[in-house]
Amino acid sequence: MWAKALGADVYALSHTPDKKQDALAMGAKEFVCTKDKDWFKPYAFTFDFILNCADATDNFNLPDYFSTLKVMGKFHNVGLGDNPLPQIKAQDFAPNGCYIGASHIGNRPEMEAMFELASKQKIKSWVETIDISAEGCKEAVTRVYNNDR
Repeated sequence: MWAKALGADVYALSHTPDKKQDALAMGAKEFVCTKDKDWFKPYAFTFDFILNCADATDNFNLPDYFSTLKVMGKFHNVGLGDNPLPQIKAQDFAPNGCYIGASHIGNRPEMEAMFELASKQKIKSWVETIDISAEGCKEAVTRVYNNDR
């Protein structure tokens, strides 16, 4: 929603096909399932920027993702998992001279700018309520673990 509000053409990449409808409803132009064989091939040199929100990057074949980036494109991590990134070679960056990086947490001026954008573009949170109880907490943790929205 944020990238769309800023004028970007957004493609949602996910290993979970069940997220397709939500991604499209949030403004993605297209949904790409990274579980599909050779998913990356039609997108070679397509993306300027990949915002990686996954905390399971250790399971990624990063050269596949890098291959979808334009020359000097960026693979940017904000999903910071507990495991190390997969081993990569310098040659994995060579075809397009791409970059990999991460974000700092943010600061007050950035937060205020996001609130201003949300207000102007009418970006609203998607909220699901689960009761605060032993059962509710178990349900929430289990659903996150199982990628069940």
